[in-house]
Amino acid sequence: MRLMDLMINILNMNKLKLLFLFWLISTTTITSAREYHVSVNGKDTNNGTPEMPFRTIMAAVNAAFPGDTITVHTGTYREWINPLRGGTSESDRIVYRAAPGEKVEIKGSEIAKGWKKEKDGVWKLTLPNSFFGDYNPYQDSIFGDWFNRMGRIHHTGEVFLNGNHFTKRNLLKRYIILWLIPQ
Repeated sequence: MRLMDLMINILNMNKLKLLFLFWLISTTTITSAREYHVSVNGKDTNNGTPEMPFRTIMAAVNAAFPGDTITVHTGTYREWINPLRGGTSESDRIVYRAAPGEKVEIKGSEIAKGWKKEKDGVWKLTLPNSFFGDYNPYQDSIFGDWFNRMGRIHHTGEVFLNGNHFTKRNLLKRYIILWLIPQ
């Protein structure tokens, strides 16, 4: 009988060790929420810590999962942001925020350089299609029963100079020529 008792005790000890191992694995593999930092002085190859922030918000988006926070620091971010993941509930979502007390601007616009003066009040800049990647906003018109065209075609692309809107005068297939006249 002693041998049988000894074998039962060994089996019970092994079960206890197995349960403990299972508990240890399950508690250490649960990840905690992370905070990713973004700064205009960062690099997208960084890890998103305060000491090594990402350069773009999209780099933080690629790293973040539900429960995480993306903190963006002072600066102007000229990028298109496409959140890949949302959250699993109101209490478990990705939070996007500006760093406390800091001013953040997110603009989908680009600064175009190299304008040439054609004549008084008219400037010209030719942009290759590659400037827009796979999307040309000057070939994408705005329409719908909610939109008043005001007698002209409106595009999702816009040109501004010091807050003044300009109109497009000529669109060629191979490249874009903008004849700009303030309205």
